[in-house]
Amino acid sequence: MPYPFSRGLFLLGPPISVPPDASSDDLERVRRELEDTLNRMTIKADEAVLRAGP
Repeated sequence: MPYPFSRGLFLLGPPISVPPDASSDDLERVRRELEDTLNRMTIKADEAVLRAGP
């Protein structure tokens, strides 16, 4: 929980859909896509916070 009046950053990524009839291979592909997207967004958030400063 952030302190009152602290700054925050909220990022939204692209929607990631899982087909209802997804095979194991499809699920693995979506899992990798989700992991890659989260890693990229974490880097973007870290860079934005570092640029903004204290």
